[in-house]
Amino acid sequence: MMNIQDIFLNNQLDNKEQQIFYEYCRNRFADAAELTAPDEDFLKTWDRIVDYEMLLGPDRAINDLICSKSPVDFKSPGEPEIKIVDSFAGRIPVICVRNTEDFENLVTNLVYKGVRPDNISETGAFFIYGRITRFIILSAKPYSNVPASELGLDDENQWREQSILLRQGHECTHYFTKRTYGITNNILHDELMADFTGMYETFGFYKAEWSLRFMGIMKGSGGRLKVYTEGLSENVRSAVSELAAASSYSLERWSQTEPFKNMTTSERIKTMCRAGLEGMIQLA
Repeated sequence: MMNIQDIFLNNQLDNKEQQIFYEYCRNRFADAAELTAPDEDFLKTWDRIVDYEMLLGPDRAINDLICSKSPVDFKSPGEPEIKIVDSFAGRIPVICVRNTEDFENLVTNLVYKGVRPDNISETGAFFIYGRITRFIILSAKPYSNVPASELGLDDENQWREQSILLRQGHECTHYFTKRTYGITNNILHDELMADFTGMYETFGFYKAEWSLRFMGIMKGSGGRLKVYTEGLSENVRSAVSELAAASSYSLERWSQTEPFKNMTTSERIKTMCRAGLEGMIQLA
């Protein structure tokens, strides 16, 4: 089993870097109590939005009721889909936008008030969790910008559809931790949990290699690691990546055990939350 001291030696971490490593890997969920169920009155508004979409189309529903202050000039106006998903995290509104330009323009106008962010081409989903409303926006871009061929898959179009489901499971995981503990973080612990859940929900299995390719820990087209480790030195980033890789392979082994198969999705996420990034290597 992976030893933290071995990681320190492998990456030549000095005392200060070791402290930064431990702070980054600190389990934010360790002492978190479960919250009472949040108010879901906002769903009534989304029920009306879905009805509006059925009458006048998705572009009108989005521009009239969701993005009225900065409407989107949709290239494929009839293509977006608005639905309320009954997920393991509860009912949550989802907007699926398959046209890449339409997705990027919607996120720019709705989330960034019309100012296009530099990394929008690398963004495949967006999760909004506010006091008044909560919803997810999904694209049909290849998940983490990794093509089907890199994963050993043959059908690129099918992979794009699977990417939508993968993103949905990923974002619902963030919604679950936010709803259950009031916590969601932009770090590798949370992202491994979300990738794990999204992949298992979509395919019925988890492959550590895929997750490491999505992150960019394993060389390929994926590159999300730089986002989640921003500000860390190269040594610390390398050490965290080594721990994340070991945790990911442990998760794969765990997913093949009988105790895992007897758990609900919610129970699996809670188990990963309690384990933390370091504790994941001990799940199997």
